[in-house]
Amino acid sequence: ACCGYGGPPLNFDSRVDCGVTKTVDGSTVTANPCDDTSEYVNWDGIHYTEAANRFVSQQVLSGNFSDPPPTVSFVAAADKSKLF
Repeated sequence: ACCGYGGPPLNFDSRVDCGVTKTVDGSTVTANPCDDTSEYVNWDGIHYTEAANRFVSQQVLSGNFSDPPPTVSFVAAADKSKLF
């Protein structure tokens, strides 16, 4: 997770929310956000990052994960400012 505590492989511990400092197993820890969110799929162990949402929406609109694929008119009519 981009904003988390716990180290590899997931950097997530459900006991420490993003931005919070707590005592865990006798140590004071803080779940700090990462410097570059584009390198992460998950923000806080629950929510996707903007980069992940962008990738998923591009895949859906391209037809890679849609059956049947969206029509050209559907994609052209989409308000892209809200999608990307």
